[in-house]
Amino acid sequence: MSFKSLLLLLFIIPVSISYSQYDPDYNSEDEDDLSELDFKDRLYTGGNVWAQLGSITSVEIAPILGYRISKEYSIGVGAKYNYYRVNPRLGSAVSTSIYGGSIFTRYVFLDQFVAHAEFETLNVELLNTRKTGDRRWVPIGLIGGGYLNNGLQVMLLYDVIGDRNSPYYGSFGDDSRVYLRVGFLFNL
Repeated sequence: MSFKSLLLLLFIIPVSISYSQYDPDYNSEDEDDLSELDFKDRLYTGGNVWAQLGSITSVEIAPILGYRISKEYSIGVGAKYNYYRVNPRLGSAVSTSIYGGSIFTRYVFLDQFVAHAEFETLNVELLNTRKTGDRRWVPIGLIGGGYLNNGLQVMLLYDVIGDRNSPYYGSFGDDSRVYLRVGFLFNL
C-alpha cells in the first residue's frame, strides 16, 4: 500500500465514523421484532469509496441498498464502478473501467460482528490480450466477515470462485484471493 493510500485511509476512517448515523443492522438497542416496521424503515444504504493515487490510480465507488429481514439477518444489492490506470515510467499508460453489480446476504452476531456472503459480477477489460477493448463478465463469490461499529464496516472477504480475471486477484500478493473492504451504512 502506498503512502498516499495509507494517508487517505487514515483520513476516511475518522470522517466515516464522524458522519455515520445510527447503524441500521447493528444497534443493540433495536427491538428484536421488526414486524411492526414499515418497508422503508427496514432499508439501509451505504457502500464503499476508495481512491489510490500514484503510479497506479484506482478510484472505486460502490453503493449498496439493504433490507433487514430480522435484527440479525439482511439481504441487499450493490453496484460498482472502478476507474483503473497504470502510469508506467516508460511507455504508454493503460486505463480501463470496471463496472457491475452484486447481491449479498449478511448475518450479525455478538452485536458488532458480521458474516457476509456476496455474488458479484464485474465487466472487466482483458488487458493481457492483443485485442484492445476485449471485455468479459467475471463472476466473483465473496465470503467472509468483519467488524461493524457506528455505521463503519471493515470486512475481510475471500473470493471462492478465483477467476484469474477478477480485479481482486492478487490484492494481497501473487495468487491471493483475499479482499479488504472498508465502508459505511446509513438508514434511509
